[in-house]
Amino acid sequence: MPTRSGLPSKAARRVAALVGALLLAGVMAGCGGDGPKSNGLEKASADQVGDRTLDAFRHADNVRVVGRLASGSTETGGSTWDLRMAGTTTSGTFTSGSHKIDVVKSGADTFIRGDEGYYKEIGEVDAASLLAGRWVRLTPAQADKYRFLTVEGLALSLTEYLSSLSGPVTTTTFASRDAVLVKGTSGVTLYAATTGDPVPLRIDVVGGTNSRIEFSEYGSATTAAVPNDAVDLASFG
Repeated sequence: MPTRSGLPSKAARRVAALVGALLLAGVMAGCGGDGPKSNGLEKASADQVGDRTLDAFRHADNVRVVGRLASGSTETGGSTWDLRMAGTTTSGTFTSGSHKIDVVKSGADTFIRGDEGYYKEIGEVDAASLLAGRWVRLTPAQADKYRFLTVEGLALSLTEYLSSLSGPVTTTTFASRDAVLVKGTSGVTLYAATTGDPVPLRIDVVGGTNSRIEFSEYGSATTAAVPNDAVDLASFG
């Protein structure tokens, strides 16, 4: 209520200040209550989802990739891998038949640590017992089979599958993230994130070989250091 001087009373000023504070709090709450912003992937066509997902994966700083491949062969069995990738550097483990192998890849160099049986399989029969349980640096010819163990290498391997996506783009959730689900004509199913970067979250392939690859820890996956005590297989001549 105005005083005789025409100015608001102290009580009126306190009420006005309180109303202003409440209005400001409401505005701030409204700004932060909408959740993560969509990247628009749910509005894209199937082929656009594939292209955008592949591009986002190529530009990921780092990522954890866990996969399995079931070949259906009783001789070779399947394989699994649990890798952390950052650019041209990768570290983790994979299986080959009954063998579990540690791997570190940095640029053109690939280091592995396996058991005696694995070294025999890659042609180091005479030195297998000596190399068992030790880090070794593969020769360029031996390392070539692991060229896909980088972000770009895996992206190239996935291009064939993600370029075949077709049909409807369905919204869903995966690993507590908003996502889309898209299928392809060659037995491929893709889950991709619809918030943040449109990165792949899981890819399933059903056909001659059945495989599943899951992607997680974008931006927080760390790779191991290059082993400094590795045996150089090139020195075995």
